[in-house]
Amino acid sequence: MKLEKGSISSKDLMFSVFCFMQGTVLRSGFIISVTRQDSWAMAITGFLLTLPILAVYTGLLRKFPGKNLIEIDDIVFGPVFGKILSALYLFFFVSLAALNTRDLGNFVAGYMMPETPIAAVTLVFLVGCAYALRKGIENLMHLSVLFTIIAMGALAVNSILLLKDVQPEFLKPFFQLKFPEFVQGTVSVAAVPMGEILAFTMITPMLEKGKKAGKPLLLGLALSAASMVFVIMRDIITLGPLVAIVSLPSFESMRYVSLAGILTRMESIYAVVLVILFLFKVSILLYAFVLGLTQMLSGKSPPRANPDHKGQSCETEQLQGQHSAPPLMLISVAFVFFYSLFVFESMMENMNWGATTAPFFSLTFEFLLPAVSLLVVCLRKIGKAQEVGA
Repeated sequence: MKLEKGSISSKDLMFSVFCFMQGTVLRSGFIISVTRQDSWAMAITGFLLTLPILAVYTGLLRKFPGKNLIEIDDIVFGPVFGKILSALYLFFFVSLAALNTRDLGNFVAGYMMPETPIAAVTLVFLVGCAYALRKGIENLMHLSVLFTIIAMGALAVNSILLLKDVQPEFLKPFFQLKFPEFVQGTVSVAAVPMGEILAFTMITPMLEKGKKAGKPLLLGLALSAASMVFVIMRDIITLGPLVAIVSLPSFESMRYVSLAGILTRMESIYAVVLVILFLFKVSILLYAFVLGLTQMLSGKSPPRANPDHKGQSCETEQLQGQHSAPPLMLISVAFVFFYSLFVFESMMENMNWGATTAPFFSLTFEFLLPAVSLLVVCLRKIGKAQEVGA
C-alpha cells in the first residue's frame, strides 16, 4: 500500500461515491424483502434522510478544512478521548470491510463457483484489494470513471434485453406499506448503503487545493439514488412477487435474458461488474482503516484546537508522504479475512441482519458520533468556518 501525497479531483470523488454504493445497489434483496413492490420509493426517501447526515459531514469538514475524521477527533476531544472515538470509527470501517468481503464470498461461492471454499474466494479477493491499494488510492479513484461507465453500460444493455419480459402492473398496488415498514425501509437505505460514505471523510483531504467536498459527495449520492430507483423498479417489473423471495433480485432478473436462444447467461456480466464494485468498495474501506490506524499509532502530537489553523494541512499529507505501511496493510487484510469468515454463517442470516440490526448499528457511527462531534465543535466554538458544502 502506498500512502502517497497526491490529489484527487471533484469528479473522481463523485464517481468514487457512485461506485462505492453501486455494489450495494445491485444486491438490494435486504430492502425488497421488507418493502416489496414499494421498494423503489425507499431509494428516494432514504436519500432524503441521508441529506442531514451529509450536512453533518460537510459541517465538520467546513470547520476543519484539510483534516480527516481521525484528525478532527483529536482536535475536538483531545489526544485521549479523541483516540477512543477514532478507534470506534476504525472498528466500523473494518467491520464494513469484513461484511462486504463476506457478501462477495457468499455471492461467488453460492452462485458462480459453488464447489469453491468461501475462504479461498475471500482470500483471493482481499489479495486483489491489497494489490489495488499497493498501486495507490489515487489510481483507484481515477479508475472510478471507467468503473462507472462499465457498470452503467452493463445496466443499460441488460435492461434493454429485459424489455420483452417486464410487466409494469407488478408495481401495483402502490404505497401499501404500513408505517413501520416504511420507516424501516427508509432507515435501512439511509444507513446501509448511503451513510457508509462516512469512509470518504478519510479521503477528502486529498482533494485538489481549493476543491470542496460537499458537492461531489451530494452528486455521487444523488446518482446512486437514481440508479437504485431504476434497478429496483426493473427487478420488480421483471420478477413480480418473486422479487421479495430471492436474495439477489438483479442476478435473478439477468437470468431472464435470452435473445433468440443465442445470447444467454447475461448474469455473467452482472457477476463481473459486482465483483469489480465490491473490490472498489472494500479497497476504500481498507484504506480508511489503515490510514486511520497509521495516524493513531504514529505517535505524532495531535494538532491543537486553534481556530486559526489553515486548511492546507496537513497531517494527512505528511503521513501520506512519510509513511508507507505494508505491514499494517497485510495485518489488516489478514484481520479482515478471518473476520469475514466468522461474521455470518449464511447469506440469509446476513440479509436478516441487514434488514433489522444493521441500520441501528451503522447509524451510531454514521450519524450519532459525527453529530456529537459537530455539537461539541459548535459549543466550544473551535474550527474555522469555510465554505465546503454543496
